[in-house]
Amino acid sequence: MRRGRWIALFLVLAVGSRFMAFGADDGYDRDRGTPIWVFDHGYHAGLILRRDALDTYGSEASQAWLAQFPEADWFEFGWGDAGFYFEVPTFDDVTLAIAAKALLWPTDSVMHIATGKGSPWAVFTQSHGVEIPVTDQALARIVAFVEAGASDTDQLGVGLYGESAFYRGRGRYHLFQTCNSWVSQALRAGQIRSAPGPAVFSQGLLWDLERRY
Repeated sequence: MRRGRWIALFLVLAVGSRFMAFGADDGYDRDRGTPIWVFDHGYHAGLILRRDALDTYGSEASQAWLAQFPEADWFEFGWGDAGFYFEVPTFDDVTLAIAAKALLWPTDSVMHIATGKGSPWAVFTQSHGVEIPVTDQALARIVAFVEAGASDTDQLGVGLYGESAFYRGRGRYHLFQTCNSWVSQALRAGQIRSAPGPAVFSQGLLWDLERRY
């Protein structure tokens, strides 16, 4: 299926979904907040947290990830369908069979963790991103949500880029629970506004976040 048709499909899903962002922006602090980032890599988005966020607010899962990547300054978290992550590293690799399997009935999920040093902007120069400063309380809630996305801390294999790895996910991937909606849910867990409708598609997620923050 051509890229244009996939874009049209996700736009239809977005229009049919709820566009209202739930909750107040209690987690947003423009002046004194700790920055987190969301990056759109083409068809899936990732949520980036600094190392000290995991160290300060994380539980055993975060401590395991910190030990596995001792040189990392930040961690990018993505959650999604196992087939998508393992079989389609780029948008051009998407096939109708893979997409249908992932979207039309629940499938196994995985967590993808990629790490880096320095500024995320300097690493993901080809990706579209947004920075959101959040309160300490929001950061603690977001870290807890992220940890709940993985069922354990045993690596399944090397990740897609940089120093990275896959982990067994918790929950099932389907039409209404995608990689991008997971990122949106992580933000809402920290009381950061993010509309479910646009978040069906990674470009919609970034568009919605940029107009808010």
